[in-house]
Amino acid sequence: MSDPGTSPAALAPWQRLPRRTLAIALSVLPLVALANVAVLVWSLGGIDLAGRLVAPGLLLVAAAIAFVPMFANSLRFALWSRFLGLGLGFRGGLKVVTGTMVTNSITPSAAGGMPIKMLFLLAEGVPARRAATLISLQTAEDTLVMTSLAALCLTLSGFQLADFLGRQPGLVNEIETDLAIIAAVAGCVLMLLAGLAAALAAGLMGKGPRSRAAALHARARDFGGHVVSDWLGVLRRGKGMALVNLMLALAQWLARFSMAGIVLAAFGQDWHPALYWLLQYLVQSISSVVPTPGGAGGAEAGFLLLFAPFVAAGVLVAAMSTWRLIFFYLPLAGAALVFFLLQRAGRRLRAADSDPLAAAAPQPAE
Repeated sequence: MSDPGTSPAALAPWQRLPRRTLAIALSVLPLVALANVAVLVWSLGGIDLAGRLVAPGLLLVAAAIAFVPMFANSLRFALWSRFLGLGLGFRGGLKVVTGTMVTNSITPSAAGGMPIKMLFLLAEGVPARRAATLISLQTAEDTLVMTSLAALCLTLSGFQLADFLGRQPGLVNEIETDLAIIAAVAGCVLMLLAGLAAALAAGLMGKGPRSRAAALHARARDFGGHVVSDWLGVLRRGKGMALVNLMLALAQWLARFSMAGIVLAAFGQDWHPALYWLLQYLVQSISSVVPTPGGAGGAEAGFLLLFAPFVAAGVLVAAMSTWRLIFFYLPLAGAALVFFLLQRAGRRLRAADSDPLAAAAPQPAE
């Protein structure tokens, strides 16, 4: 069967852009991301961080841990790419991950990173259905690891969290209302889609839409069949690879959501690793639905709201700003730099491939 997504008509929109336009666009992304970092660092000038820090060395630990998710995720891409016989490698995986991080920082978090990741995989030459397989494998691993860690942390910190929620009836009511609204909206959307599908199948919308819907369904079924085939191959001979990637995913998410606890310990607060991991997970969940670039505003407000009952008032704002800088903006700056260097190296490689005689010619002596 042919591989969907490999024909010129199925290329990602940016793959049909002129090369110069694409190069300029991808060069601007890391510059905008670095500008975001500069703005936050400037805003911290009015906060006396040094006067409130008790163990500043822990901030260096948090800063080092901040880069673990980026490299662990890139290695996961590289390992699955090798298993599936793709030529992505660690370098390609790193480019996909850093490019996704940079793009997410200047697009609304509610848009989600999955479509962006798919586009970067397509730009690296990964066929569409294999890109879907890679993303689905990572999504399954992340879901399993995150669900297990959240359940474990909820069990270990249950008494503290129950006491906090008992003293915050307004917050509990708000959460319940939000969940009810989300469930109602999801139900309406599903009913609308089901009604639309039934109308198309019955031909109530005319022969043209019905034939196009049938063609789209056939293509989606063929596409899904390829993905299912990849998954069956993983189940037959990829159990060891899946275990390795699960361990990497565990390290990735443990590191990512442990930074708040380390930052708070640097400010002399009590160490509650399970509770702080769970609270930071909730903060990230809140910021992921905020329609601002990188979840700006939502992450800060969520941190102040959820951590306030467990952190001294005198260090809450300073700890929040430091956490945001280390958790989001520091790895973003690193990702922007790495992505820029990878883009630059890629342009040099393409230039050498297009003109091998010029690349092999001896350089004039100084």
